[in-house]
Amino acid sequence: MTRPKGKLDALLDGLGIKLVPVYRRRAAAQSHARGTMHEIRNQYGDGHLIFVLRCIKQTRNNRDELWSETIGAISDILVQRQDWAMERAGDVLDALDRIPLGPLRGEAVARRPWPVRASLRILIYKQLETILDEPEQRLAV
Repeated sequence: MTRPKGKLDALLDGLGIKLVPVYRRRAAAQSHARGTMHEIRNQYGDGHLIFVLRCIKQTRNNRDELWSETIGAISDILVQRQDWAMERAGDVLDALDRIPLGPLRGEAVARRPWPVRASLRILIYKQLETILDEPEQRLAV
């Protein structure tokens, strides 16, 4: 007898993502980030989590970068830059397709003992800002 799927697992089915236990090796479109996804979902809701995951999953170059630190970092950025998430969602997806999330995560891991999520957040944000913000807008700050 199998247990019915939880709400998070059912939500992820629609995105083509499967959560696997940490003792199993991840394959394409799989993640160990159940805790991070629960945290984001509980704090910001299903819509925010879905957009964060789409930012990774629906890009050609990053579709399998479903690491907890990457998911968390993108969520943190979109919470702070709601103008990007609300007004320029398509631009955000296009920009993230141009940003190599895997190598950036590797850079963040190499900077331990600093928290990987925080380091990765800065690395991703700097690249997104370069792509999405107008030069005049950055100078005005």
